[in-house]
Amino acid sequence: MNLLNILNKNKTHTMDTSIYKNKKSKIYFSGLRRDIINLIDKGDNRILEVGCAKGNTGYALKKEGYAKEVIGIELMQEATKEAEKKLDRAIYGNIETITLDFEENYFDYIIAGDVLEHLYDPWKTIQKLKPFLKEDGFFIASIPTIRNFKILFNLILKGEWNYVDAGILDKTHMRFFTKKTTVKMFAENGFEIVEIVPNYDIITYLIPGKHINGKLINRLTFMLFEEFLTIKYIIKAKK
Repeated sequence: MNLLNILNKNKTHTMDTSIYKNKKSKIYFSGLRRDIINLIDKGDNRILEVGCAKGNTGYALKKEGYAKEVIGIELMQEATKEAEKKLDRAIYGNIETITLDFEENYFDYIIAGDVLEHLYDPWKTIQKLKPFLKEDGFFIASIPTIRNFKILFNLILKGEWNYVDAGILDKTHMRFFTKKTTVKMFAENGFEIVEIVPNYDIITYLIPGKHINGKLINRLTFMLFEEFLTIKYIIKAKK
């Protein structure tokens, strides 16, 4: 029996939402995901946002002409109540366990900003969502990469793997991915990757008092260390 089967056997499929209670709401539940919006074409799109938080991204999508309808799914009840005021519909529940009542081939886009790594079985969740996406629709997801140099440095040279309140080693992360395994997860579910955008880390220790974007270092090193300088990837995959 592999590890995934063991986890599935021993869990009840009910997520303990108390682990999210201490999250700083302004950062964790109110952020506007411009990095995801930038990968969406303007038009009369129907968009499903998994992990819609307080609905700020969905609200911007409608206000700025990217969508005619935005439906959100959110794990936290208080955030869902806020999202209801901004979206066409906000559904409270765990995406892994709730029953979805959408028509098949309904959405032009399904977006999930920093969500899949929090799930017990993100592979199965992608399968669950896929039927509701149009045949030429897109799944856009942002997922942290564990291959970041800070994580590897602390692990290999210091023997440390310290969970934190936010970031790549967020205490609420259930799964960890690299760029390669993220692409593989979507490919195995029948998606074609059409765009991958790195979200670069900020380097603070090369020059005292200076903050350098990893994107600059990546260019200076001829793109050889992209993933080591990246916090997360935004994946745009076509059905």
